[in-house]
Amino acid sequence: MTKLSPLVAIWLSCICTATNVVISKMATPFVTSALFLFVACATACIVLSGYLGQNGWKRILSADVRWKGLGMGTFGTALTMTVFMVALNYTTPVNSAIDNQFEIIYSLILSALILKERPTAKQIGGSLFILLGVILIVIKGGYTQAKGDFLILGSLWMFQVSHIFAKKLPADLTAPQIAAARAFYALPALALLLVALYFIQGPLLFDSTAVLWGTLIGSAVINYVVGNILWYHAIRNMDLSKATAIILCYPVFTFILSVLLGQDTISLYKLLGMALAVGGAYMVTSSAKKQGANA
Repeated sequence: MTKLSPLVAIWLSCICTATNVVISKMATPFVTSALFLFVACATACIVLSGYLGQNGWKRILSADVRWKGLGMGTFGTALTMTVFMVALNYTTPVNSAIDNQFEIIYSLILSALILKERPTAKQIGGSLFILLGVILIVIKGGYTQAKGDFLILGSLWMFQVSHIFAKKLPADLTAPQIAAARAFYALPALALLLVALYFIQGPLLFDSTAVLWGTLIGSAVINYVVGNILWYHAIRNMDLSKATAIILCYPVFTFILSVLLGQDTISLYKLLGMALAVGGAYMVTSSAKKQGANA
């Protein structure tokens, strides 16, 4: 898998990301979100164990990886993806995929506040397009869908925190090791969350059906094993802004899959919202690439 060219890897990762959104939506009626993620991440660790071997796990559990991995897994998977799955009870996969483009605006804000980087006119224009696209789907989606949309919008900053931890990981880690670390170090936070939910809400939902087990295994393999390995392989071997621009096209694939599976319908406002958000995201990331080239 890691022998693929970075460009092929990032496009395949994009498809994996889109597919996982649809899979997660299918699972929501049958399971508590945090429990779904715990089982999916644990399954991913088991699958990856056959690939990594004992030495691979020793590296992942070493002191210079442990705390960074915990930060990456907690903020990048455990907390954010739990909120994401809860939100899918209210909104559609297409809406959620468009909402996720808003993460770029968080990135620009944090860069301005922490790194004192001034956004360019093109980045500001792209951010406005993203904002317009998100506002369009939130307004047109109605009150129930808006609850899910706002849950996603309010949690996206945690991805940025996760990226900070991921960037601090040792350079010698391979893409499969990083994927395994992200899944493994999500488990402690998910376990604590499950205990809290049990005492607050009572028994957790786990309706053992073929659909649930299919989505669990599918999410574990497609997203937390294959998708993450491809993503980390790509970003370590190509320009990050180019990789980001490509991965942000995943709402298009999510839209196609959702419509084919009957999870969503084609409408003008969703097409327009997707075009605005994805186009704006491309404007921001392409501008970042040019800045990097001129630095």
